[in-house]
Order: sequence, then structure tokens, then C-alpha cells
Amino acid sequence: MLVSQLSEELADLILSGSLELGAPLEEQALADKFGVSRTPVREALRRLASSGLVELRPRRPAIVRRLSSEELADLLEALGEIEGLCARYAAERMTQGERLLLKSLLEKSADALPDKDSASIRRYDAELHRLIHQGSHNRSLQKVARDMRSQASVYSSAPYTMPNHVSDPSVPHRQHEGIVRAILAHDADEAQRLMGEHIGSTLLTIQQLIGKSQTASRQGRLKHAAGMVRP
Repeated sequence: MLVSQLSEELADLILSGSLELGAPLEEQALADKFGVSRTPVREALRRLASSGLVELRPRRPAIVRRLSSEELADLLEALGEIEGLCARYAAERMTQGERLLLKSLLEKSADALPDKDSASIRRYDAELHRLIHQGSHNRSLQKVARDMRSQASVYSSAPYTMPNHVSDPSVPHRQHEGIVRAILAHDADEAQRLMGEHIGSTLLTIQQLIGKSQTASRQGRLKHAAGMVRP
């Protein structure tokens, strides 16, 4: 199993509430669970720490930590502004070859929708945003966007990969279509506006999803406690 795949699966377990806040993350136990050595587990935990999902502790097991609603809102608000600028500059500066590549990628992502292939959807989503970053032709902005998207990636893709949660991947795809149309039309204002709306929509979806997971987790604990009480 690749480190990226392991990171995604652990992130989904945390965001769904299957791994509760404060729960210890023993490297050997996780290695046994996923059938891997401790090395990829250790690297996956480091990646999740950068996203705020895991807290690394010296000489002790890492524990589950999730960004608060306020921290998550701050992160995605900033990401929306940065990626909005990338979309604006991409609309103004992308070469014809880059525009054709962006259009082709959007078409490929549409082909993955009927099968609801979450791995492909996640990959196409990341690649589309990367192409828009690159199309800004501003290396400083690209670096900031890349770092922030890396931090937010496990949150933004969770609604379409988490177990026992069904989302319609055509919704973000339609948002991508609007952004790409604006970029191809050299409409910088519209590209920036639509990108900001896209990230804002993602924030609302994630907050609702995490809220449902927290409610389900609390209800499960209450039922367990009630079952332990003898009449």
C-alpha cells in the first residue's frame, strides 16, 4: 500500500469518527491493520500531522487531532483566496497548450463520474487544481497554493471517499466546469469568483459531514453506556 493511499484511509477513519479524538495511534497496530511495515505508517502520520489530523508526540504514540470548525474555516477561507488568485492569473496567462491540457483533463474527469471511481475523482481533482496553480505563472503563488492545498487535501476530498457516506461527485465537477470555462474564455473576474465559491461550498460540505460524524459517534457512545447499565 502506498503512503498516499494509507494517509487517505487513515484520514477517512478520523473524519468519519471511527478513530475518535484523542485516540492513540500505535504504529505497530496500524501496520498490522493495513498489512504494511511501520515505515509507511510513520510517514502517513507525519503527512496527517501537517493537515492537523494527527498530533505527533515525542517518545509516545501519536494521537488523533482534528482541526476545529474555526481552524478549518480559516484554512479553507485562505485557500479560497489563494486559489481564486491562481484562477484569475490562469485566465490571463495560460498558454494555449496549457488551456488544451486543462480542457482535456476536465473531460477525463467527467468520464470517471458514472462509475463513481473515488480514487480517480480524487486524482483528477488534485491535478486540475495543480494545473490552475501552474497556469498562474507565478512561482511564489504556486508554492503557497501547493502548500495550503496539501494541508487541506484530506478535508476537501473526504466527502467523496469516506465510507458509509454518499455524495454526488457531479456537484464539484459542475463547479470545475464553470471555473474551466471562465479560464478558457480569459474571464479573470469570473474565474476568481467561481473558484472562491467552489472552496466555500467545499467548506460547508465538510462541516456538515463532520457534524454528522460527531453526532453519530456520541449516539454510539450513549447506546454503549446505556447497555452497560443494569436495571
